[in-house]
Amino acid sequence: MQRRIYIPILLSILALPILTSHLAASINPSLDNIEAEKAEKILWIANTARRRVEILINLTIINETIIGKIKDAGLEEEWNGNLSLFNEGVELLENAASFFNEEDYLNATTYAMQAMEIFRNVFRNINRILCQANVRKEELIDGRGLLEAINRALARIEKIKNLLVSLEEKGIEVSEVLEILEEAESYLNVTEAIKLLQQGNVSAVSEGMLAQANKLITQALRKLKEKIRESVTERIEQFKRKLERLRERIRERLREMNITEDEFYQHWNFTAKGFWGKHIEILEKVRERLREGINATDLKILGTRMREICLELEMRLRKHEGKEAINITVNVEKIMESKIGRKVTVLLRVTVKNDGNVTVIFPNPAFGIIVEKKVNDRWEFYSSPFSTQSLTFLKPGEIGEVRMRLRAAEPGNYRVRVHAWSREGLVAIESSEFTLP
Repeated sequence: MQRRIYIPILLSILALPILTSHLAASINPSLDNIEAEKAEKILWIANTARRRVEILINLTIINETIIGKIKDAGLEEEWNGNLSLFNEGVELLENAASFFNEEDYLNATTYAMQAMEIFRNVFRNINRILCQANVRKEELIDGRGLLEAINRALARIEKIKNLLVSLEEKGIEVSEVLEILEEAESYLNVTEAIKLLQQGNVSAVSEGMLAQANKLITQALRKLKEKIRESVTERIEQFKRKLERLRERIRERLREMNITEDEFYQHWNFTAKGFWGKHIEILEKVRERLREGINATDLKILGTRMREICLELEMRLRKHEGKEAINITVNVEKIMESKIGRKVTVLLRVTVKNDGNVTVIFPNPAFGIIVEKKVNDRWEFYSSPFSTQSLTFLKPGEIGEVRMRLRAAEPGNYRVRVHAWSREGLVAIESSEFTLP
């Protein structure tokens, strides 16, 4: 008797958290956040591999002719063994998701990698079985492509729904968008699609189900962009008011210290009017881009910049007032080691000096270093040195050094960022840019 193996028909998709923010994200992500992002990406890849195998299995199971060929070729036992192996991979992946939700990113990554290896082997084995059973590609391809398209549409809906949760928490009305997505999801019934494909009714799946669902998804995205545009426009006005209040507070403190605004803002090579006018100009550009329907990613950049400005302003004010001041400088020396094609391996010698008058604290012996790469005029995380998690201190005037290697790095603009703080509650973030090769 043929052993019955449970194969889920509905293609389940793990709901991976999507972190979304209209304004600035954290200036300097912690190592935990970096590990979380890595684990999240690996989980996503593992789920993609799972769905790929799942579709192949489902398309084989529903085709009696193909199952008959597998039996006739004496490959039934091997087929069932791979079904069992696939279920083991699914169990590992579910455990990985549980570890991720518990913020155990090491085990989440380990289990997801093991699951991926199983899915890779099962996919390879099943394709070999089908080949040995003389199953032609054409016997699977039509249904497989449609089921994969349905699967992608379901994954797309899930991503948008995760985004809606975040946006709703920020006060954006998303009920209309959610209703449209649920209607789209109702068209993407995998069980019904499989039945129709068994009957040879391909057009009912491609036109009646998939096309209608994609049309509704597009409509939902259009509505969502409208909602975001309305919300961000209001946030721009709020941001402008905050800038004005910040400027007034700084102006008052400078008056007390008998320092002119222009003298103070010379640090950024601006007059006072030019300094604040520049940031208002950026906000207006964001507003204009919103009118054009373009995503306003500049807000995130501006938010980060304003946080840095506030920190710098506070440090400079304290220095003028003769109070405790935190100030660090970062220098990067490049030592080229090898070059293969466009990619290079380079040793970075990073020196960090405490130029302030208080002891500064770093999150680890690598001074919390993060290397970022400039991509489309935006700084994105690229690498960070491995280091134990123990606090490191530099007294005033002391210098620290870290060496780290970038392997197979593409040409481009990079920077090293260092994050430090003091017992007095002061914070400093400094960076040093460099170019490769």
